[in-house]
Amino acid sequence: MPALTDKSPARFILPAQPLRRYISAYYFLNTGPDETEQEDFLYPEWATVRFTLQSKAAGNTVGLAPLDIPADSITGPTGRAALLRFRNVVVVGFGLLPLGWYRMIGCPADRWADKVSAVDAAPEFGQIAQLRREIEGLSDPEQIAALCDHILLKALGHTDPLEADISNVTDLARATGIPTQRLERLSRRIFGFPPKLLLRRQRFLRTLATVMEHPDLNWSGALDGHYFDQAHFNREFQTFMGMSPGQYLAMPRAVSSAANRTRAQHVGQLLQLLQVPGPPNGQ
Repeated sequence: MPALTDKSPARFILPAQPLRRYISAYYFLNTGPDETEQEDFLYPEWATVRFTLQSKAAGNTVGLAPLDIPADSITGPTGRAALLRFRNVVVVGFGLLPLGWYRMIGCPADRWADKVSAVDAAPEFGQIAQLRREIEGLSDPEQIAALCDHILLKALGHTDPLEADISNVTDLARATGIPTQRLERLSRRIFGFPPKLLLRRQRFLRTLATVMEHPDLNWSGALDGHYFDQAHFNREFQTFMGMSPGQYLAMPRAVSSAANRTRAQHVGQLLQLLQVPGPPNGQ
């Protein structure tokens, strides 16, 4: 892996938006060809995964004798700084936030607090060990980050409950793990609407966005699968827009159409949908 920047041996890349509750950032460290042993500190931090691609390091909590760090390691949350010693290392890693530990590791975090383990040394680190095998042979940070995004999203089973195949409040409560009565209160408090209306609103906006993105489609060809038929959609259109689909299409919409195109270019979506938008221009 070549030097990552002109001025810094480190580079950071944010994970995909849905992963940012679980992972702080991917980082790539290349200290260069200098064979002189260096020392540096790591401050108290959440759990960290490190894959050493070149050379090795030693370290320990400040005040304790340094120990060799496994080439592919995971460190639990730390309560004290650590002193590291290294030379000519190339490392790929990422910070694992508390929710990431809970979802990906599963065991109590205090079991590994202030401890380091090889990723293949304990069964709870099986997903991390698999990730290491998947990126074997790669050196480009962007490529590694993209592959990690893909693998971790799949491992976490990420779906947006409001984008999944959910048509009623009972299914939404099951998908989110929130009891129906609490979901009702949370939905009104956070979104401003009861969950049933929230699902209807989301379904309508998905269909409208599809038609706007693919104008060659007619309404029936763009209908969300949760509409019973065209008449069902027409009634919903009247509710949300105050007019029929035909009346809407016949209207001049120079400002909103231009604004939607600009939004899609810079935000990644034509409409302000509830889910987090993807990267602009499909990047």
